[in-house]
Amino acid sequence: MPAIIHPGAVIHCWDHLVITLRDGPAGSETGFVSLYAVTYSPSLGAGHVAIVEVPGAAGGGLMATLTDDLGLGARQQERLIAMGDGRLALRRPPVEARFERIPYGPDGFGFRLWTEEHAIEAHWDRTEPPFWVDGQNGGFHDLEDIWAVMVGARAARVLVDGVEVPGAPFEDEAWTPRLGRTLSSAHGAFAEVRVQPVSDRATGSVPDGRR
Repeated sequence: MPAIIHPGAVIHCWDHLVITLRDGPAGSETGFVSLYAVTYSPSLGAGHVAIVEVPGAAGGGLMATLTDDLGLGARQQERLIAMGDGRLALRRPPVEARFERIPYGPDGFGFRLWTEEHAIEAHWDRTEPPFWVDGQNGGFHDLEDIWAVMVGARAARVLVDGVEVPGAPFEDEAWTPRLGRTLSSAHGAFAEVRVQPVSDRATGSVPDGRR
């Protein structure tokens, strides 16, 4: 039997890695990183974008959108704001940065980022076994069919200029309606693909009019 070809247009393809730290299970947020490694996106372009918020960082806190392509960073800000994201970092001009991936290994994965003013490290540690998620037919979003390899991390670290941000990840109940289970607030969605939904599926071919 041939592979199934989804006839909808591909919207985005990326790795999306997130860390949210709190000073206790119900405490205040101490650190946040949301990093996109964009492979393909007709509307955004390709490259890296990281939304970073560390209220307690030296010098009055760090609230920034970091990117290796300022145009990509601005377009991703616009996208997230249009989706209702209220983070302060999205309301400030993007800052140019260099990105270095720490490869996925037995101890986890991570990224290093550098701007003219800061060095930032994000580490996803003690990772759980990855699992495949099929988000067709509105499983994640009414306007996008979404698939990804998901992985949670039982521990995570964010360092700003060599100083570790206090706090720890937590089990996030917000994922239960989507996954039927909680997910660590430190997690990754690898090879996340978002595709325009359609009412039918094609097997082995693309129907006429949908090429």
